[in-house]
Amino acid sequence: MRLFAIISTAILATPAWSWGSEGHKITATIAQIHLLPSAREAVCSILKQNLTTCNLASVASWPDEIKKDKKLSDKWKWSFGLHFVNGVDDNPPKDCSFGTKGWTSPNNILTATVNMTRNIQPSSSVDRDISLRFLTHFLGDIHQPFHGAGLFKGANNIPVLYGDNKTNVHAVWDDFLILKRINLLTNYTSPLPTNLNLTLSPSVLALNRRIESALTGSNYDPLVRWIVLEGIYGWWGIEHQDWAICPQYKGRREISQLVLGFEPPFEDPTDLPVCPYYWATPTHEILCGFIWRPDFKGVEDMKDAEYTVQLNGTEYTGRIHDEKLVEKQLALGGIRLAGIINEVLATEEEKLEFGVLPSLSAS
Repeated sequence: MRLFAIISTAILATPAWSWGSEGHKITATIAQIHLLPSAREAVCSILKQNLTTCNLASVASWPDEIKKDKKLSDKWKWSFGLHFVNGVDDNPPKDCSFGTKGWTSPNNILTATVNMTRNIQPSSSVDRDISLRFLTHFLGDIHQPFHGAGLFKGANNIPVLYGDNKTNVHAVWDDFLILKRINLLTNYTSPLPTNLNLTLSPSVLALNRRIESALTGSNYDPLVRWIVLEGIYGWWGIEHQDWAICPQYKGRREISQLVLGFEPPFEDPTDLPVCPYYWATPTHEILCGFIWRPDFKGVEDMKDAEYTVQLNGTEYTGRIHDEKLVEKQLALGGIRLAGIINEVLATEEEKLEFGVLPSLSAS
């Protein structure tokens, strides 16, 4: 109970506008594990002020931190609307319209993700450090379901109970679900074996070393180990190999339309290995099909909130846990971020030898 009280105090202090700090850092760490060597070196050279770690997790929450810092918020105010995208007349779960009637603003996370990908290219003349920070963050945000729906401020204005805590739906997804998973995880709490061991295959040792080299001794380290070993190389072992693929990349726009089944309302670029609309669409479908409950009642002002809907310990959170929905969204963001960075920053030799997404086996 004390855990939830601490979490609640932190969450209720400000509205939640993205995955919490842990969620973003988990996504970034999963990406770090899957970077090709030359891409890791490039990341180190780009993140000038983070040379001590050269770790994407160290900058994953920066775009949220600057919003909360009064000394910096005015300078970066232009970026605040880039963390989400809202479809015109999108009214989940009754009438879901993910861009089919247009977008409420052209300046959104879809366009921003494309722009930041373009900006980290070696030929870019803009600040690649800042662009990589935003890209790392946006690949987390785009897989947070409530960043694709603007109704009631992305569910920030939908009051609910989580245990004894009065909070909102967005905050439950940002923080409560992740922090509860972190604190209840009883395995993978110790570092994985990385020394030569006759009982472990070379491939297992190699994967263990990749994982441990990306970890920073944080509270979420066990969950990263669990997601990578049990999820990416377990339940999602076959499908994850296609997660970073963009069907429109390198002029394959017709293939993209064929895969989607319609002319998309946002045109993913053919010259970059990023497809935010293609990636965000299934997340919005999950949001409309299950995550946004019919009994969620939003308010214009949280001062008028009535806390009658309980989420903790219910069929709703039970299904989220059983289907590993949060963990998979974090994994999707991490694998796709790694795919982008490897394609843009790794050497051609390494991409030919190992693939854009290196095949790390846990068997």
